[in-house]
Amino acid sequence: MNKLGVFGGTFDPVHYGHIYLVRQAVDECGLDRAMVVPAALQPFKPERAMASGRHRFDMARLAFSADDKISVSDIELKKGGVSYTVDTLAEIRHMCGADTEISFILGADAFLKIEKWKGAEELLKNYSFIIGTRPGCGRDELDVFIERLENVYNNKITTIKNRQTEVSSTEIKRAIAAGEDLSGYIPPEVERYIGSNGVY
Repeated sequence: MNKLGVFGGTFDPVHYGHIYLVRQAVDECGLDRAMVVPAALQPFKPERAMASGRHRFDMARLAFSADDKISVSDIELKKGGVSYTVDTLAEIRHMCGADTEISFILGADAFLKIEKWKGAEELLKNYSFIIGTRPGCGRDELDVFIERLENVYNNKITTIKNRQTEVSSTEIKRAIAAGEDLSGYIPPEVERYIGSNGVY
């Protein structure tokens, strides 16, 4: 059975925190491939101003261009509107077929809120999860939460020891506005793209 990891988000812009998480998921969980999926609109922040979908897609492609096992999909951007993970994963499963095991990749902070997501029960019953730990997320709380969900939904939830980074999209935009060095935040090709296209 093929193992596919799916990683969604706004990627506004994509940064090293995203990159480290996906690469570690591929390596540590033995994924055959991973798919990065920029959202058209986030359901929890639908009014937040974002760079265009095309810019976010192009920046993500640049960030993962050297990764043979990682691709970037515009499935949610083509659909438009609010992007719901439960709908996107169902569409990906239909495209990939029954011989593909799909795992959703996300950070611990987002995973702790997953029961509030649209179609949460369907997600937890039908898909595996790969959870990256992040600074500020209590491991004890996460372990208790995972144990409960595994018992309730008979699910496979894997935590990974991904490289830690304090970077956030908000901090990157602040640094851009201040004209600061971005080398610790984003790959140089993404920085050049932002500058050349006046993205922020």
